[in-house]
Amino acid sequence: MRRGLALLVLLGLPALAVSAEALFDQVAQVLDQSPWEARLQGRIVTPGGDAQEADLIVKTLPEEQIVRIEFQKPDALADNYVVITPDKVYNYLFLTNQVVVYPRAKARIEGLGFDLSRMGDLRKLGEEGEVVWDAPREVRFQKRPAWHVVGRAPDPEASGFARVEVWIDREEKRPLRTAFYDAEGQPLSDLEWTAFRTARFTADDLVAFPPDAEWIEKK
Repeated sequence: MRRGLALLVLLGLPALAVSAEALFDQVAQVLDQSPWEARLQGRIVTPGGDAQEADLIVKTLPEEQIVRIEFQKPDALADNYVVITPDKVYNYLFLTNQVVVYPRAKARIEGLGFDLSRMGDLRKLGEEGEVVWDAPREVRFQKRPAWHVVGRAPDPEASGFARVEVWIDREEKRPLRTAFYDAEGQPLSDLEWTAFRTARFTADDLVAFPPDAEWIEKK
């Protein structure tokens, strides 16, 4: 047994494997413990197909399954924000002072060519058959030990993406980077998770809109 373990070490292979499903369960346990917020920075694709610099603040209330995404960049979306609930997605558009509401099943984030709400629960993508996950690989991410997991969508047209890659901190069990790609291998979104911290949010804090905003309900 000792010789086997020594051989694995010499070959640079992990002695103990972990499945993607088990890894995502561990991540969910960490993220579901308390409200948290994180900054996501990188690039996203607009409806016109242009890749632009992105800077987002994500705030989450796990107990209520509420997520709020506040846009700092791209400039066209600055001061817009999105609130995702179990049954609806609310898009607040700063320039027009409107709240555009979609059913959760038909989620859309105004001004983007890719639905960022798909990043929310990696377990769900696998459980619903939208993604088939490869086995996680041990890597280094900016000098930190991490897991790298690649998933492929059996039906890219229905999913809106063909491949997803995620890097997860091996010690803290939280996302470090998430990237989605189309069938041609072009990135739809590529975002690093930074400034992660626990917080104290209420549902009223996250589901808040200007009192004079115009509401538009989409079916």
